[in-house]
Amino acid sequence: MRVVFFSLLFSFFLLASESIVPSSFTVSLVKLCEVLEFSEAPHRKAKKIITHVSSGDCVQNLGCMREVTEKELNEMNETKRAHMAWKYPVWCKVDADGKRGWVRKQFLSDEGCKENL
Repeated sequence: MRVVFFSLLFSFFLLASESIVPSSFTVSLVKLCEVLEFSEAPHRKAKKIITHVSSGDCVQNLGCMREVTEKELNEMNETKRAHMAWKYPVWCKVDADGKRGWVRKQFLSDEGCKENL
């Protein structure tokens, strides 16, 4: 009975992992001579991870987050909303160049990546 349960559970995870494919994004807003630095945590002062990813390269998006919700932002006046959006930017966990880390969303293009990762 346990063998059947664990094999069903294992096959469920295999099917689930095959259907979940993180989006890929093109890196933007990085000067041609610069590389994109990942952060170990979604915070400006977090330790940096050096990569070889530059503008036009692809990164795999593993999920994005912000400390303030869209609902909270929409309930604020325009000035406070702009300040809170700046203070609490959207951070995305990405995978590229054999490394994983956090990047502010402003460095990722909304258009998907054209090349395969």
